[in-house]
Amino acid sequence: MKTRTTIAAIAVTAAAGITTVAGVASAQGDEAPPARGGAKREFVCANLEQIQLVQADRATLLADHLVLLGSARSAAEASGNTEALERIDKRTARVTERQTKVAERTERLEAFAAEQC
Repeated sequence: MKTRTTIAAIAVTAAAGITTVAGVASAQGDEAPPARGGAKREFVCANLEQIQLVQADRATLLADHLVLLGSARSAAEASGNTEALERIDKRTARVTERQTKVAERTERLEAFAAEQC
């Protein structure tokens, strides 16, 4: 997963770099300003499958993490370990929040791709 996370980080960094370079070039008057979302649109459309794969992998990882946390919670309940239950509940809440964010990002990507690509 670390490799996929690194790829996603590189993709985001590259998109930011492309946008910055386009903005600097247009500010210097070298070319006409790019259309709204031009560099972003080009990047996303060119790498759409890879971006979708990274998001799907992240969603799967989070779902698997929730399954493991459920098993850990069951074991903690069986042993009566209340401190572990509190920690597991906090982790479950964080993972669920992350899962929601990934779902929202996936929806935004699909909408953007349908409109721009």
